[in-house]
Amino acid sequence: MNPCDAHFSIGDKALVIDLFRTLRILLISVLVVNFGLTARAQAAADHGCSISGFTHQTWIEAAQFGHGLKAVPRNAIRPRNLIWELPVLAATGVMIAKVDRPADNRIQSKSLQQTASLWSNVGLGMEIGSGVLGYGVGCAGHHSYLRDIGFKALAAMGAAGTTDLVLKLSSDRQFPYKPNSGGKFWGGGRSFPSGHAATSFAFAAVVAHRYPHKKWLKWTAYGLATGVSLSRYPAKKHFPSDILVGATLGYVTGAYLGEH
Repeated sequence: MNPCDAHFSIGDKALVIDLFRTLRILLISVLVVNFGLTARAQAAADHGCSISGFTHQTWIEAAQFGHGLKAVPRNAIRPRNLIWELPVLAATGVMIAKVDRPADNRIQSKSLQQTASLWSNVGLGMEIGSGVLGYGVGCAGHHSYLRDIGFKALAAMGAAGTTDLVLKLSSDRQFPYKPNSGGKFWGGGRSFPSGHAATSFAFAAVVAHRYPHKKWLKWTAYGLATGVSLSRYPAKKHFPSDILVGATLGYVTGAYLGEH
């Protein structure tokens, strides 16, 4: 076997998986437009449900997110943001130094790992499905507000997932399920931060910001995101610090896009 082929199969497999997980959110929403919308919805005056309208809306969301990224350095040092940024940074540091490895060593049950992994994927699928359903029903029923929320939720999940992937590639942290893994950074992995936590809280933040007066819906969305995120720990897919940073990333992304 060619050594180069072996290097690719081992070194790049995780990257390919991460790219697939990030892009599937956008692919699902594209499939809804190409396959799920009826002729009546496409012919309606609501241009947001046409192919051109979908493309235009995607471009607007991407530009808005890019604008937000440019403002990150300036916003990061504002007193109102430092109030919560510093505690999150401190908690992350303590978790990496003192909590992650002992907590990971407590999880030994294979059945628990499989069950937790299954339910985290089911929960994430429910969030993606809710976004797709909201967009599709909004288009078919000419409910522009529901349509926009569904689209924005999917866009926020895609933006959070993309940012999460960049951080994964930068940190290169070992996965906890790897044999003899110490959770080392730049040790060959994609553990930091958690993509499930990032995309789940991005979805929940959009729903919460667009339905501020429906507390049951807001807390249901946050409850589902919390369940999806925390289940990545007993599944041995992520360390606790990975989950904290991923959830924070997702919330900030979803809140920003939900408000704009």
